[in-house]
Amino acid sequence: MTRETPSVLLWLSRETGQDVVDSDGRKVGRVADLSVDLDSHAGPRMVGRMLVKRRRATDFLVPWATVTEFGHAGVVLSDSAELPVPAGDSKTDELHPDEILLVRDVLDSQIVDVVGQRLARVADVALTRTPNDRLELVGVEVGFGGVLRRLGLPALAARTRKDVVAWADLHLTSDRGHTVQLDTPLSAVHHLDGVGLAALVDRLDVQSAAEVLTTTDPLVAARAVRAADPLVGERVLRAMPDEDVADIIAAMPDKHATRWRARLTRTPTLLGRRFLRSQTWPRRRRTPTDMSP
Repeated sequence: MTRETPSVLLWLSRETGQDVVDSDGRKVGRVADLSVDLDSHAGPRMVGRMLVKRRRATDFLVPWATVTEFGHAGVVLSDSAELPVPAGDSKTDELHPDEILLVRDVLDSQIVDVVGQRLARVADVALTRTPNDRLELVGVEVGFGGVLRRLGLPALAARTRKDVVAWADLHLTSDRGHTVQLDTPLSAVHHLDGVGLAALVDRLDVQSAAEVLTTTDPLVAARAVRAADPLVGERVLRAMPDEDVADIIAAMPDKHATRWRARLTRTPTLLGRRFLRSQTWPRRRRTPTDMSP
């Protein structure tokens, strides 16, 4: 992680599911999700709203400011809270443009650790409580401890090493998470150099990789294409709009630009066995059998 992990962590899987009551003690639903805004401001990422699920009624979102108590014993809303905002059937109708839901968009999804250059699956989401009773998003747990915790084995989970990736060091591959992070200037993807960007592109499906290069400065994107495997770079460029491809190639040194223009004018052929993953093709590790003649 890029900064010290707080000594006391709260885990999303243990903080959701508890009952939500109003100030008179009447049950109004249960905690289904927590949201965070990934806007352009610098600083910690705070939980902004809570999604409350009801059995026979529409789910609704409440601002965190209306939560007076939040713990395993239950969640209490203030008596001065405004009427809850309907969340709609899709649960995204009332989300802000840069807002994501941690259970839906992060938990169990794949992430790319742009520092460790690895693809991992999120076992849990790490939060911490601030002095003013806010919840801060710290990062995600990708180790086996998160799996044990969710299986109801906290004692075993406590004996495993925490493998937490800082929020500032990851890129989400879930549909909304990926899109929102591309639109957020402070996201990790926008601070990668050409080599780091090439490593990220190599771990994404073709369409997502193309979207990353489309939103990246052409000079950095050009360096990423040159640093990537040529087959990977070709497949990603062919998936991009022609004008964006032209900008990237124009940012290359003349010798490389000429080679890439010639390469892209040829009819693509299936050369070699290395391809970027699609949404339905999982990445498979090569075994000694694969490498035998």
